[in-house]
Amino acid sequence: LVYWEATQACALSCVHCRAEAQPQRNPLELSTAEAQSLLRQIAHFDGDPLPQVVITGGDPLQRPDLFELIAYARSLGLMVSITPAGTAAFTSGVITRLKQAGISSIALSLDGSTPDRHDAFRGVAGSFAWTRAGAQAVVENGIPLQINTLVSSQTLGDIAQIYAEVRTWGLTRWALFFLIATGRGEKLAEVSPAQSEQLLNWVAELARDAATPFVIKTTEAHHYRRILVQKQRRRLP
Repeated sequence: LVYWEATQACALSCVHCRAEAQPQRNPLELSTAEAQSLLRQIAHFDGDPLPQVVITGGDPLQRPDLFELIAYARSLGLMVSITPAGTAAFTSGVITRLKQAGISSIALSLDGSTPDRHDAFRGVAGSFAWTRAGAQAVVENGIPLQINTLVSSQTLGDIAQIYAEVRTWGLTRWALFFLIATGRGEKLAEVSPAQSEQLLNWVAELARDAATPFVIKTTEAHHYRRILVQKQRRRLP
């Protein structure tokens, strides 16, 4: 996986934004020609399969050449995914264009189980509704959907409710991102070791439950593997 932060521009003002996104595009962003050069370099990596490019930001939809760059990457044989912001700009028409351009999957973020909670995190009223509507349109277009959720002291008490919400959305993967306090996220608090252990044990039970309709993955929680191994050993005769 190659994650490309293609722009710093975003209409949201998320309290945990690592990229410290801003309303306007940074003049130092790669030009279209420079971005195409980057994609060609990625396509020349050794190995089979080629890396998958994840276009992120900021909000990639802020780049006017986004669809051109996706199509160019696909012409090079690269798989492309995208993490757009949950804004009014993420419409069903945009999703249709992303599918036509050859996008492999789409990831959206949900950090609260209710509009009040999520919108407070995102800094813009309406983000919860836009995200949920966008998720529905992604699934209806047959595009694999990933939902990203931040794990921090501020969200910990709501994680179970977020799971209850997204389990009905038709997603392919739920990704729990444990806070790394950088960018605007420096103002948030990480979960304690004991809280992390309790949460990951709960996640491990969800993951093996046949009623959970999607894959669950973690980021910046490498000890989740240790918990899975311990649980597996306890089940052995």
